[in-house]
Amino acid sequence: MPVCGFNEKMIEGLYGFSAGLIEHGLKFRGEKNGETIEQGIKRELSDMARLLAEVHKINDSAKRLLTEGIVKYAMGFYMVMRKKGVENYESDVSKLMNYFEAMDAKYYGELEGRADDMGELVKFLDGVKI
Repeated sequence: MPVCGFNEKMIEGLYGFSAGLIEHGLKFRGEKNGETIEQGIKRELSDMARLLAEVHKINDSAKRLLTEGIVKYAMGFYMVMRKKGVENYESDVSKLMNYFEAMDAKYYGELEGRADDMGELVKFLDGVKI
């Protein structure tokens, strides 16, 4: 089960969240704080790393996993944007959504039920470009 089968609402939600990380998390807050995009990415990654170091203290395992998941997603997203730059972020966010759709299609279209389905999926994902 990679991610339950993506549908349009899921992709739209992830797209909106990702675009919001750029528009609010970097651009809006960067202007407010008088920092460059790179400085904003460094600040965000630093804040999130410090949060992850404390997340284990959340007693409710569901909340802990949700918190870790959203923080790790944002961290990964900012790392991708650091490599690519934010000038064409809408295109890059679309490419990221294509990555998730490819993951879903590969799993449910070819791998589901195979003995080493997740190993094969990871091998496939390693070769997909964002």
